[in-house]
Amino acid sequence: MNPTLIVASIRQRLASPLRMAVLAALVGLPLLPVAFAPAPGLWFLGDSMGIALVVAAGAIGPDVSAGVLQILFARPVRRSEYVLSRWCALASGSALVRLAQIAVATLILAARGSAPASHDLVSLVVGNALTPIGIAAVLVMLSSLAPGLGDLGLYLLGNLAGLVLEFWGRVAGRSFLERAGDEVRRFLTPDVDISPILNGGDVPWFAIVSYLSTVTLCLAVAVVVMNRKELSYASG
Repeated sequence: MNPTLIVASIRQRLASPLRMAVLAALVGLPLLPVAFAPAPGLWFLGDSMGIALVVAAGAIGPDVSAGVLQILFARPVRRSEYVLSRWCALASGSALVRLAQIAVATLILAARGSAPASHDLVSLVVGNALTPIGIAAVLVMLSSLAPGLGDLGLYLLGNLAGLVLEFWGRVAGRSFLERAGDEVRRFLTPDVDISPILNGGDVPWFAIVSYLSTVTLCLAVAVVVMNRKELSYASG
């Protein structure tokens, strides 16, 4: 990974007023009910998908469309290095934003005398750190396949297809369709629930292996696609 590329990726996100405005809304608005109605606790924060999508959407596609990669790859920068650096920046950025939101919400609840239980907080923190990292890997793969913000469109279309398959499977009584839809959505939103470990249960090895394999596969596909992508005056 290249620290310069990581910093450049973060600055690119920060330079987008629209992206920052949407991100501020996703982070700030859920904190309002936490402050004024603390009884439900951290439930108002929802999941981390929205933050991950706003931060990581357009991971590679806009650079391809704008001709940035032709200039970048004319320098001694490996394409795999670019892909992994971009993923590292977007994954860490979205995870840190989400964790900062949880930290602020926890402080608000503590000040109101409704601090969440440590068990629930640890489970929430770990899960909300891993999910954006996984989604960032998926979006990097999709962005290597589509120009501009096409990765976001493919992601939303894939989730819609998964929901349709699940619904169709339930209505038609075809369990394999329902399972296929669930697997599609789980692939697009990798996560690991550590609550069984905290409750003294078994380690969810299947979930852990599935998560790691999804992230690895997505990054590997992105690297292969970028290595095969033809760009004028760029070295492979």
